[in-house]
Amino acid sequence: MEKINVNQVEPIGMPIYEMKKLFTKQGNFQEVSMSVISLTPGERIPTVGMSCHDEDEYSYIFRGEIETYCNGEYSVEKAGDATLIPSGEEHWCVNNNSEPCMLVCFMVKKAEC
Repeated sequence: MEKINVNQVEPIGMPIYEMKKLFTKQGNFQEVSMSVISLTPGERIPTVGMSCHDEDEYSYIFRGEIETYCNGEYSVEKAGDATLIPSGEEHWCVNNNSEPCMLVCFMVKKAEC
């Protein structure tokens, strides 16, 4: 899993707004989906077991924090962190805090050659 905190990325000079590019991948994509997820205190995804899928999973946490388990390692992601979980990596996340956690998630399925 890759992790970046938005506060550690230099802005790209734009005339009207500030933009920070977090991850860049090039290639052919078959499908992209975007979700906004709210995890209440104690909530876990998936509810039991591990999650593993064919898509790369890009997430940006914009409120709260979550604990993540990915390929044998635990980490804590908080507001301002962006993560990339490549396809095929087993993982789960849980909100072990007293406040909700909100994140945006993009699932990117690569086109087959």
